[in-house]
Amino acid sequence: MKQLRFILILTTFFYSFITISQTIVSTDIEKKNPVIFDFTGIHCVSCPHAHEAIAIAKNHYPQVVALSFHTGNFAAPNPGEPDFRTIQGDSVVDNFAFWMPADNLYRVVWSYPTVCIDGIGVESNVVTDTLQFLDKISEITNQDAIVNIGAVASIDTLKRKLKVEVECYYTSSSSDSNYLVVSIIQNELKSAQTGVPQAGENYIHKEMFRQFVSNIWGDTLGIPQEGDLIEKIYIFDLPDSVNYNDSDAIELILRNIQVQAYITGNDTIVTAYDFLNIPYKNRRAFNILNGVNADIEFVNLNGIFTKEQEMAFTIFPNPAKDYISIKLSHQLSNNENPVISIFNIQGRVIMTQPFSNPNEANTFQIPVKGLKKGVYFISINGKNLIGTGKFVVE
Repeated sequence: MKQLRFILILTTFFYSFITISQTIVSTDIEKKNPVIFDFTGIHCVSCPHAHEAIAIAKNHYPQVVALSFHTGNFAAPNPGEPDFRTIQGDSVVDNFAFWMPADNLYRVVWSYPTVCIDGIGVESNVVTDTLQFLDKISEITNQDAIVNIGAVASIDTLKRKLKVEVECYYTSSSSDSNYLVVSIIQNELKSAQTGVPQAGENYIHKEMFRQFVSNIWGDTLGIPQEGDLIEKIYIFDLPDSVNYNDSDAIELILRNIQVQAYITGNDTIVTAYDFLNIPYKNRRAFNILNGVNADIEFVNLNGIFTKEQEMAFTIFPNPAKDYISIKLSHQLSNNENPVISIFNIQGRVIMTQPFSNPNEANTFQIPVKGLKKGVYFISINGKNLIGTGKFVVE
């Protein structure tokens, strides 16, 4: 396995005025994006309920940040099965505690699935009740955030080098230390899954935690005050695969990864209790302030997303004022029917529509007049055409 290396370029700036030079994060008061921790395993019979609840939540709220940690005995594979565990994931579960308001105490992660939203544990019956779970997510998405977070990433697919740029803007002052966590997850990983025998070996896992880019407990942001803008840039080499101790490595497929960032409040050490209400050990409690899914721009797309071995599409004018034009790299087949989606920097879907009736130049025009100034991302998904891009509204 290629050894992962990363460099943190510390470009942290503090501003006290609104007239700042941010490029990707809003300075308006925004709503929170929830962050979900899912502790799971391929031999956990009830875990598919949690997977389904998270999938439904993300369909309703695409900006939700989710991490599924395969750890513990339920994640230990039998001979011939893939090992999705990670050393860092073990460290998280071994040090994590979540607040149970009904009991007025912190609980350890002792049974799977354990699902926590913004650091607060969700009772087991909630993940089996779609409406209850969506209510929990909706409650958070209606809360004002004290900090806005935006992130963009680019991957050189030939060199497997990734760059992540994160901007954090504080619309209110924090009362304690804040930390920035950046992580990589992977989708479309397949295996057998207890509880879903009909899937055979093809149960599809999503949001599977693979690697922290930042420090595992986050890189310090200090105690930010209202009006502060903080920027951090990470550059590192992506490994070809991820393995757990001596287990067979799991390939890290670039087109299936996502980069996430979230900000936590003070990393409090608390006394946690087991399910018999016996003090267990001091654990970490997370107060998650906001999160974001970084849109990824692929630099060298040769052979990754198009059969034609070239860029999937180009965007012009860029920057734009009234409209953007999307020019495809090749003519569409009769059954292609790609779908265009536009996202803002917080990961919210602004527009979704089919790529229909292109002109003779194989170009499709989309109005952007009325959108706020800033950076937006566009994705096109079709049978043989998949690609991402970025444009600016000025």
